[in-house]
Amino acid sequence: METLTLTRKEMACLLYSLSRSSHISPLSIVQNSWLIRHQREIEQGESMNAFISTSLSPIMERLIKTGVNPAFSLQDIVSLGVHIEYAQFSLTSVQNWVKRDFKSFIGQPSEGKRYSLQQIALFFVIEDLRCTLDYESIRKYFGIIFKEHSVGAAGMIEPLEFYAIYASLYEELDVRFKTVPGEQGDPIARWDKLIDQITYENAAMHSNLTEQQQKALQSALHVAILSVHASSFHSLARRYVNGMLFLHQLH
Repeated sequence: METLTLTRKEMACLLYSLSRSSHISPLSIVQNSWLIRHQREIEQGESMNAFISTSLSPIMERLIKTGVNPAFSLQDIVSLGVHIEYAQFSLTSVQNWVKRDFKSFIGQPSEGKRYSLQQIALFFVIEDLRCTLDYESIRKYFGIIFKEHSVGAAGMIEPLEFYAIYASLYEELDVRFKTVPGEQGDPIARWDKLIDQITYENAAMHSNLTEQQQKALQSALHVAILSVHASSFHSLARRYVNGMLFLHQLH
């Protein structure tokens, strides 16, 4: 069966809808994501067959049926994370993040053994960054843009807002890249220049931050976008390897 996949931008919208700060319902966001990916089946009158061939996690089924309280268990978070494109969530890894690796940033569950939407967004950011950074680097990165729960001072941005920004910029980057006239030279350098432009523009919009903080936010967004791209290439490489192993000596 096909697993329902959400882009990071769609997942950020879903988290915002769960916080009730959006007029769009969680169900509407999931429906729209599914519709975009199944236009052909819908046009052919095969919408029901397409839906029953779509695999949904338990938490996604609850969203469709009744909506949920905006606080999730670790199992719920992993179950939700499975639906993010290119992501490779593991319950064991997430448990280690809570107990050891990022304990000071994640903090304690907000409701019993359940985590808030800000904490959930932080899990998703960690998953993206670990594709390119080691844990010590991620902790230093977080120390600049987020606050540790043991420290009273506020960070420069909340995790959910940060996740939503780089998720949106990641998609905007593709649009810009397609519209930029062809140039000679290294395509990676060209891509990096575009990322630098869109992250600079976004960071400059945060007038509440100092110039130094804006530069730090720009760099943090730059790294996050590169990490998402790295995740996409890792995912593609895994699929090719799996295909090679599966098809080798098939006949």
